[in-house]
Amino acid sequence: MLGYPAVLDSGITDIAASSGIAGILGAFILSPTLTILGRKAAHIVINTTLLVGWLIFPFADNIIALYAARMVQGLSIGGIYINSIVISEYVHPSRRGYFITLKKVSIGIGSLCCHAMEPFWTWRQIAAFAAAPPVLAIVLTLFWPESPSFLALNGRFAECEKSFKWLNGNSEESQIHLKNLVEVCMEKCGRNKKRPGIHQILKKFLAKDFQKSIFIVSVLTLSLDLCGRYYFVAYVTEIMVKLLDNKTSAMFFTLGADLLTIVALSSSTIVIRYFNRRTLLFTFGSFTVILMLSISLLVYLNSIFKFPTAILWLTALIIIFLCFVVNIGVVPVSFALIGEIFPLEHKGLGSFISGIVFTSCFALSLKLTPVLILRTGLYGTYAIYAVCLALCLAMLYQILPETKDKPLQEIEDDLKGVHKIESSLMLEGKKLISNA
Repeated sequence: MLGYPAVLDSGITDIAASSGIAGILGAFILSPTLTILGRKAAHIVINTTLLVGWLIFPFADNIIALYAARMVQGLSIGGIYINSIVISEYVHPSRRGYFITLKKVSIGIGSLCCHAMEPFWTWRQIAAFAAAPPVLAIVLTLFWPESPSFLALNGRFAECEKSFKWLNGNSEESQIHLKNLVEVCMEKCGRNKKRPGIHQILKKFLAKDFQKSIFIVSVLTLSLDLCGRYYFVAYVTEIMVKLLDNKTSAMFFTLGADLLTIVALSSSTIVIRYFNRRTLLFTFGSFTVILMLSISLLVYLNSIFKFPTAILWLTALIIIFLCFVVNIGVVPVSFALIGEIFPLEHKGLGSFISGIVFTSCFALSLKLTPVLILRTGLYGTYAIYAVCLALCLAMLYQILPETKDKPLQEIEDDLKGVHKIESSLMLEGKKLISNA
């Protein structure tokens, strides 16, 4: 593991941030794939880029090869929210948050495995091992049906009905959701045929629901970076070394952070099923701000009074607890909201713009965090991030709709300010879609 001075080296941080920069190019590739070829194709492309990157690492013998590996993998970062969008379309509304959170659990397990293997395996061996999950993901995706939402939006209604029933069953509730989806998409298909392509794009940019969803996703993305979702994972060992001045202790705290991340994300699969999205986001988000300010204060006081080792360990434990709080509330809820918030007709363009926002924030956080630590210390870094996070939460409090257990069409109507009066629909066993 690199020591803290090495991480502050410009070349090392450039390698870490290069994947985020490449993600901008990835957004140009993955968003059209999502819109034109479908959700299955986009998911396969994402995992293929990850696989190629992991296969380059074991054979890298110079700095250029390391850049190449990170940047190839970075292409997938441009579609980071595509996974959440895919899950939201494939899964029943009551289970969306649960499955999106399970994906985060798998990432935590992967991080723990890599850190646990570090003392025994070389980084080349770890990279080769990490190639296995993308291979499995590609193979499994080949057996998926296409997303019902994608099929309906493209006028393939008979295939949509078949896919929807395969995924959601044939209950009365499912039939109602399918009927609403098809009716809306039929209207959109008819409207889109009357508009030239450039007019459609310009109209999407000016649409109130598009602008509102993009703003919400952008602020959520910034909040994820500020709370430490990415820079903490990348620099946790270096932060602990800086605080404790002991590499052995830092390694144990790193493993502890990984374990708590898995526990937090696993627990959040239960929490997110029983509590509203807004309640979770603002409760755990506010607690995150308080903990970050507490860490900042303790580290600052230590720089003046030189606390005993026990106080430093307490500070390290608070940092680890912060990791738990972030991953049980802020992270899973944010990704669930991002997967749910885009209206169906804007998902392609929305995933493109949000991909650029994500990759920009991701690259900046990995590049800027070591610089902030060097210039302002740990206390300054945590204080700056805490204040910015508080501002993000204040903005979200004013505009974020509740999405828990709502069908995607109902969430879209909320963004547009459309409130439909529910009525009982007599299905009478009739087929909702004709094959014509």
